Amino acid sequence: MRWTSRKGRKGNSMTEFALVSVFLIPLLMGTVNVGMSLGRSVQVNQVTRDAGHMYVRQIDFSKVQNQRVIERLGENIGLKITSSPTTSKGVVVLSKILYIGDTECAAGGLLPANCPNWGQAVHTQRLVLGKPSLLTSKFGTPSSTIVSSTDGSITTANYLSNITARATLITTLIAMAAGDQAYIAETYFEAPEFSFPGYYPGTGVYSRAIF
Repeated sequence: MRWTSRKGRKGNSMTEFALVSVFLIPLLMGTVNVGMSLGRSVQVNQVTRDAGHMYVRQIDFSKVQNQRVIERLGENIGLKITSSPTTSKGVVVLSKILYIGDTECAAGGLLPANCPNWGQAVHTQRLVLGKPSLLTSKFGTPSSTIVSSTDGSITTANYLSNITARATLITTLIAMAAGDQAYIAETYFEAPEFSFPGYYPGTGVYSRAIF
């Protein structure tokens, strides 16, 4: 009969634990990381949906008192709009889109043949709340020269004629006909604390809602 000393058994257990830990600890950390990131995604999606619901109901988010409503929705994840937006950990981008047809061109005093954005989806308003540098909209960015610094609106003349007012992506996501409007809320929040190189490299959470 062969006897194994208690010291020898202890040494074997430590070796086995060390070998298993090489795989187990990263797996555990990755699972925790993904779980926390999913929780953040839920929070970001909630901000997006709530902002979009209010926007489509014509809430004027150029007014500070209304901006504070969105700010409160995301304050627990670092959203700052009315105070120190450059230090915000998030941004909310609101876009109003209109599909241009004959009637829309005529309202601007143009015939379809002389209406550069005829048959195009265009921005008629763009508002950026929070830290602008965090997100470039997936739906295009109108030139700052045509967007009102007061309320984010774009004049009829500009959205009918200026090609930078054209919206991208939207017509591949939803069907639009002349005169149709869409309201889009996009949000992005930084989350570098959830980055786990080699397992979960994400450094932020993006969400959008279309109404």
